[in-house]
Amino acid sequence: MISLLSFVVALADKALFFYLATRITGNKTSYGTLFAIALIGSICSAIPAVGFLIGLIVVLFLLVYWGKMSWGSAILTVLLAYILAVVITVLLGLALGFALFSFGSAASSTAAGPAAAILLLQ
Repeated sequence: MISLLSFVVALADKALFFYLATRITGNKTSYGTLFAIALIGSICSAIPAVGFLIGLIVVLFLLVYWGKMSWGSAILTVLLAYILAVVITVLLGLALGFALFSFGSAASSTAAGPAAAILLLQ
Protein backbone atom coordinates (compact mmCIF):
# COMPACT_ATOMS: atom_id res chain seq x y z
CA MET A 1 0.00 0.00 0.00
CA ILE A 2 2.86 2.38 0.84
CA SER A 3 4.57 1.74 -2.49
CA LEU A 4 1.33 2.48 -4.36
CA LEU A 5 0.95 5.74 -2.44
CA SER A 6 4.56 6.73 -3.15
CA PHE A 7 4.03 5.91 -6.84
CA VAL A 8 0.95 8.15 -7.01
CA VAL A 9 2.76 11.00 -5.21
CA ALA A 10 5.79 10.67 -7.52
CA LEU A 11 3.44 10.64 -10.50
CA ALA A 12 1.68 13.80 -9.32
CA ASP A 13 5.09 15.44 -8.83
CA LYS A 14 6.20 14.49 -12.33
CA ALA A 15 2.97 15.84 -13.80
CA LEU A 16 3.40 19.05 -11.78
CA PHE A 17 6.94 19.53 -13.12
CA PHE A 18 5.63 18.93 -16.66
CA TYR A 19 2.87 21.47 -15.98
CA LEU A 20 5.37 24.08 -14.75
CA ALA A 21 7.61 23.41 -17.75
CA THR A 22 4.72 23.78 -20.21
CA ARG A 23 3.71 27.08 -18.60
CA ILE A 24 7.29 28.39 -18.82
CA THR A 25 7.61 27.35 -22.49
CA GLY A 26 4.19 28.80 -23.33
CA ASN A 27 2.37 25.58 -24.20
CA LYS A 28 -1.15 25.36 -22.78
CA THR A 29 -1.58 21.68 -21.93
CA SER A 30 -3.98 20.70 -19.16
CA TYR A 31 -2.78 19.06 -15.96
CA GLY A 32 -5.00 16.03 -16.61
CA THR A 33 -3.35 15.40 -19.97
CA LEU A 34 0.09 15.81 -18.45
CA PHE A 35 -0.85 13.43 -15.62
CA ALA A 36 -1.91 10.80 -18.17
CA ILE A 37 1.34 11.31 -20.11
CA ALA A 38 3.35 10.97 -16.89
CA LEU A 39 1.43 7.79 -15.98
CA ILE A 40 2.05 6.13 -19.33
CA GLY A 41 5.68 7.23 -19.31
CA SER A 42 6.18 5.85 -15.79
CA ILE A 43 4.64 2.52 -16.74
CA CYS A 44 6.93 2.29 -19.77
CA SER A 45 9.92 3.23 -17.60
CA ALA A 46 9.29 0.17 -15.42
CA ILE A 47 10.65 -2.09 -18.18
CA PRO A 48 13.99 -3.48 -17.00
CA ALA A 49 17.25 -2.26 -18.62
CA VAL A 50 15.77 -0.06 -21.37
CA GLY A 51 12.75 1.40 -19.57
CA PHE A 52 14.11 4.92 -19.13
CA LEU A 53 14.81 5.28 -22.85
CA ILE A 54 11.45 3.80 -23.87
CA GLY A 55 9.62 5.95 -21.31
CA LEU A 56 11.39 9.08 -22.57
CA ILE A 57 10.49 8.34 -26.19
CA VAL A 58 6.87 7.60 -25.28
CA VAL A 59 6.61 10.83 -23.26
CA LEU A 60 8.00 12.83 -26.20
CA PHE A 61 5.53 11.23 -28.62
CA LEU A 62 2.61 11.85 -26.27
CA LEU A 63 3.62 15.46 -25.68
CA VAL A 64 3.68 15.99 -29.43
CA TYR A 65 0.36 14.29 -30.18
CA TRP A 66 -1.73 14.80 -27.02
CA GLY A 67 -0.09 18.03 -25.93
CA LYS A 68 -0.18 19.41 -29.48
CA MET A 69 3.44 20.59 -29.34
CA SER A 70 6.21 20.64 -31.88
CA TRP A 71 9.11 18.22 -31.40
CA GLY A 72 11.38 21.03 -30.27
CA SER A 73 8.86 22.21 -27.69
CA ALA A 74 8.39 18.66 -26.41
CA ILE A 75 12.14 18.15 -25.99
CA LEU A 76 12.47 21.54 -24.30
CA THR A 77 9.55 20.73 -21.99
CA VAL A 78 11.07 17.42 -20.89
CA LEU A 79 14.52 18.96 -20.33
CA LEU A 80 13.03 21.87 -18.41
CA ALA A 81 10.88 19.52 -16.29
CA TYR A 82 13.95 17.49 -15.27
CA ILE A 83 15.94 20.65 -14.53
CA LEU A 84 13.08 22.03 -12.43
CA ALA A 85 12.82 18.73 -10.55
CA VAL A 86 16.51 18.76 -9.65
CA VAL A 87 16.57 22.44 -8.68
CA ILE A 88 13.41 22.29 -6.56
CA THR A 89 14.53 19.05 -4.88
CA VAL A 90 17.92 20.54 -3.99
CA LEU A 91 16.32 23.76 -2.72
CA LEU A 92 13.82 21.80 -0.62
CA GLY A 93 16.65 19.71 0.78
CA LEU A 94 18.59 22.83 1.71
CA ALA A 95 15.52 24.46 3.26
CA LEU A 96 14.61 21.36 5.28
CA GLY A 97 18.18 20.65 6.33
CA PHE A 98 18.72 17.23 4.79
CA ALA A 99 19.49 15.76 1.40
CA LEU A 100 16.45 14.45 -0.46
CA PHE A 101 18.74 12.65 -2.88
CA SER A 102 22.46 12.28 -3.31
CA PHE A 103 24.62 13.40 -6.20
CA GLY A 104 26.87 10.47 -5.39
CA SER A 105 28.68 9.22 -2.35
CA ALA A 106 31.33 6.66 -1.67
CA ALA A 107 28.90 4.44 0.23
CA SER A 108 26.34 4.20 -2.56
CA SER A 109 28.92 3.77 -5.33
CA THR A 110 30.78 1.00 -3.51
CA ALA A 111 27.54 -0.79 -2.67
CA ALA A 112 26.23 -0.57 -6.22
CA GLY A 113 29.56 -1.37 -7.87
CA PRO A 114 29.64 -5.15 -7.27
CA ALA A 115 25.92 -5.52 -7.95
CA ALA A 116 26.22 -3.66 -11.27
CA ALA A 117 29.25 -5.74 -12.23
CA ILE A 118 27.36 -8.96 -11.48
CA LEU A 119 24.36 -7.82 -13.55
CA LEU A 120 26.60 -6.90 -16.47
CA LEU A 121 28.33 -10.28 -16.39
CA GLN A 122 25.11 -12.27 -16.56
